[in-house]
This record gives sequence, structure tokens and C-alpha cells, in this order.
Amino acid sequence: MKIIEQFMAVFKAMPVSKKISMTVVLGLVVAGFAFMFLWANQIDYQVLYSNLSQEDAGNIVSKLKEQRVPYKLEGGGSLIMVPAEKVYETRLSLAGDRLPRGGNVGFEIFDHTSFSTTEFVQRLNYQRALQGELCRTIGEFREVEHARVLIVMPKDSLFVEDDKQPSASVLLKLRSSLSPDKVAGVVHIVASAVEGLAPHQVTVVDTTGRVLFKGPDQEDQTALFSSNKLDYQRQIEGKIAGRVQTMMEGIVGKGKAIVRVSAEIDFDQIDFSEEKYDPDSTVVRSKQRRVESSEKGGENALGVVSVDPGQPGVPSQQAGTGTRSEKEDEVVNYEINRVTRRVIKPSGTVKRLSVAAVVDGTYEVVTAEDGSKTKKYTPRSSKELEEFERLVKRAMGFDADREDQVHVSCFPLSISADIEAPDSTGTDWQAYGRQYIRPAINLVLLLVIFLFVVRPLLRSVKGIITTVDTSPKALPEMHEELESAALPEPKARQARGVQQRAVLLAKSNTEKTEQVLKGWLQEAE
Repeated sequence: MKIIEQFMAVFKAMPVSKKISMTVVLGLVVAGFAFMFLWANQIDYQVLYSNLSQEDAGNIVSKLKEQRVPYKLEGGGSLIMVPAEKVYETRLSLAGDRLPRGGNVGFEIFDHTSFSTTEFVQRLNYQRALQGELCRTIGEFREVEHARVLIVMPKDSLFVEDDKQPSASVLLKLRSSLSPDKVAGVVHIVASAVEGLAPHQVTVVDTTGRVLFKGPDQEDQTALFSSNKLDYQRQIEGKIAGRVQTMMEGIVGKGKAIVRVSAEIDFDQIDFSEEKYDPDSTVVRSKQRRVESSEKGGENALGVVSVDPGQPGVPSQQAGTGTRSEKEDEVVNYEINRVTRRVIKPSGTVKRLSVAAVVDGTYEVVTAEDGSKTKKYTPRSSKELEEFERLVKRAMGFDADREDQVHVSCFPLSISADIEAPDSTGTDWQAYGRQYIRPAINLVLLLVIFLFVVRPLLRSVKGIITTVDTSPKALPEMHEELESAALPEPKARQARGVQQRAVLLAKSNTEKTEQVLKGWLQEAE
């Protein structure tokens, strides 16, 4: 209380100009501290979900109200923001409730079924659920903002000739252009999810009316898979170039070798059948031999057959008087030698490789007469380049039958040998900055307020107090204090005149005298 009374007394004794300046300074200090407090304690909202449909946004807001989680709506209700510390917890909680659903009904439609549901309704719900799940899946592409899938599933027929294949249409709202390989991915996702649906029965269109894929034309399928061929070629070239470059950089130094590879790929799949006949080489295929015998004569030309009693069981024949003849035929079939061969060459074989490699030379530090240092470039020798070429051929799998080409040259590169590549695994200063930016700003604000507001205010108050204490109103008391403290009693009695007493006071207490004079000068101003 005494401090407040003293401050009020000082404030009342100040001039009007100083009262106004002090009030303004105090107001700025209070406003600065209030702003700093509010800014440091405001809620940091981050995006929970964006590009939401009205149905999903309404369901999510209802859940947030039930969980008493503060939120903000922006972008016309399509963007929901929650406090930063609750983003992941809220997402997990909403995922348990299957939110957001992307504005489409998925297989959760079968979570609550009724026994009174007819077969037609079940089929319709299955089709709706399948379309919704495909929309959600396609919506995971970064370039796709919204997707809509329509599937036509014909009824089953008892007659094979009346069977119809299912078809599908996909409408895409794109954020950016969709590459052909991703269009192919969309087509195959839809075709694989629907039973009996072939890729050529899928049509993909964007919201601008541009047809991205249509099935019946064979040219579209050729264009669809041409990007895959190009990616395969780039993959082959990248693997060979990386293998050669890492080897070269291990020898000459990191960043001192450049390797480029051009690959010619044969994407034709060949089914080759060959059948050869060799007339000079014969093989016996089958052999048949037949012998015929006959006799001509009288009745008993063949003789009488009887059994010899001396040798039981052995027949005996008496010779007749007829004529006997024999005929022998032999048939041999030969087969001509035949060779049948079927060769299937897979697509994607390498037809030719061309490799170009550039290596840097060596550098030598040369000191001039004036003490300055420069780098002197020395190119690689022809022997070294030949050795490099042999190493490149080994690394790339050189094949002379394919007419592969390799060329190694030496040129000074712009990358200096002393410059090291930055370490990508260093400290993530951005993450630290985002984490500690607020405390740092608070400290800076406190320091600025202390240096430019509080400190000048304290100096001003101290000067005012000094002025008030040394004002003429306080001179009688100060005179008495000086007289009692500085002058001995005998000398005070001897100094009769005012001038003599003032001189004695000034000599005895110079500090108090200086303060009195300053107070007089300030009041005079």
C-alpha cells in the first residue's frame, strides 16, 4: 500500500506531458502482454479431413459434438479442423465409426439386415456396396478428387447364347492429370472387383468429358500399355547405369563420374515352330516277313499220318509222291528323319545396350610465388580409360553379338573434388523450428518489452522521483537536513549570513548540493 501511495503521489506531482506519456507507455505494456498471452495460449488447429462431402461432414461434426472436441469448419464445410494434439486420436476414433465414408455406401450396408429383405433388394444393395467400395479405392489416388463408378450386371440366363457380359463406367474428377499407367490401374481395379468383367468392358471418363480409356478399340489398349513398356525400359537403363556409376565413383570419387545408358528393348513375343526332314538319314519304322509253303500230288501226297507204337506220342508220316513249293515275302518301312522344334521368345529382351561414361581427371594443388593456391587439372591417361572401359563392359554385361557399344571419356566436371555432398541424414531443423518457434518468440517479446518499454519506464519514474525530491518545495526540509547532518553546531552559530551558510553547506555535502541545483534547473525549464 505504501508503494501505491508513493506512486500516486509521484504521479500527481508529474507534469501533464509526462502523465500522458506514462499512460501511453503503460497501455502499450499491458496490450503487449495481453497479446502475447492470448497468442501463446490460442488453440493450434490442424486439418482433420478435407474435401468432405456434405453427408460425411455432417456425420463427423455430430461425432465431434458427442466427444466434446472443439472444431472449426472452413471451405464451405468441406474442411474440418481440430486441435493439433487431438488430430490422430480423433481420426482413430472416427475410423472406428467408419468415417468418413467418401459420400458412398460400402459393404457396411449389410451390417444391419432384415429377414424381410427380398432377393432383388439384396442384389441391389450388393451392387451399391460394390460401387461405393470401388469409389473409395479409386479416390485413394493422389490425382483423383472424386470418383463415381457405375456397374451394369445383367441377369443370368438359362441359355448360353443369351448371356451378356457386365460392363462398368468410371467418372473421375481430377486434381491433376492422370498418367496412362494409373488409368490402366483404375481399369484393372474395376475389372478385377466385378465377376466376369473384362478390362475392355470398362470406360473411364473425366469430368471435362475427355475419354481416358474405352475398351472396344485395340489401339486404346496398345496406348494403355505403351507407358508400361517405357517404364520397363527406364528401369533397365537405371539399374545398369546405377551399377556402373557406383563402381566408377568408388574408384574416382563420389560425384566425379557420370554414366548414361540407352537400352533397345524387344517387346515382341515370338512363338516359333520348326519342322526339318533329313532325307540322308533314314530309320527303319516297321519290318514284316511272311513265308508260304505248298505241295501238289495224288491223294496220299502228304503220306499217311500214324503213330509209331515204338515211340508213343510221336507221329510218323510216310512220304508221298507230290511236288512241294515255298514263297517268302519281306516288307520293310523306312521313316525319314524329322526334327520338330517350338521356340517361344519372351517379350522384353534386350536387343542392344549403349553406355556412355564420363570421368573426372585428377587435381593437383599448385602454390604460386605470391602464396596463392590454385588447382591444376590433369586428364586421365589412355591406359586408364581403357581399363575403365573394360570394367564398364564387365559391369554392364557386354555382349558383342548384340553389337553393344561402350564409350568412356575424361572431362573436367563442375563438381570440385573438395566439395562433399551434404548429409541427407542430418538434423531436421525445420521440425525443431516448428516445435520451438513459439517459446522462442515469447522470449524475444519479453526481451523487447523489457528493453524498450519497462527499462525506459523505470528510468523515467526514477528521474521523476528525483525531481520531486529536489523540488523547491522540499528545499526547506533539505536545508534543515543538510544543516543538521553536515554542519557542526559551533560553525552553524558562527555563520550568521545566508550566503555564508550556503557556502558551508555546499562544501560539507557536495552530493546533496548537486541534487538541489539539478532540481532548481529542471523547475526553471
